[in-house]
Amino acid sequence: MVRSVRTISVTLTAASVLSAWLSLPQETRAQSIPTTQVKTAAAKYTYNPQLVRLYTNVCTKKMREVQGKTSDQAAEICQCSITKMQHQHSQMQAIQILTKAQASIKNDPKAMPSELSPFFTPCISIQG
Repeated sequence: MVRSVRTISVTLTAASVLSAWLSLPQETRAQSIPTTQVKTAAAKYTYNPQLVRLYTNVCTKKMREVQGKTSDQAAEICQCSITKMQHQHSQMQAIQILTKAQASIKNDPKAMPSELSPFFTPCISIQG
């Protein structure tokens, strides 16, 4: 039971960080992408599937708006970035990274936070 409460708390914290970081309206976050895009195979760390879906949904929307990517391109880049994060960081560490990223973009909401750059740069390079 304690683990379940802790998991819910972590998920809610991450969700609030992601939604604030990407500044999207509630109804946009509610629209889901196909669950087939929520893949975490071969990752060292496993994240809560709801967190991965939320991250991917919000990230995809932001990539489309800011980077001008198509839905498929954006989803691919976002999935790649979360997978790269899962290879290196536990869920709690990822939440800390996202929290720092949120703080760093207050001056320029459209800029790529330096904390997230290591996860996105290789994905954008591969995607082209």
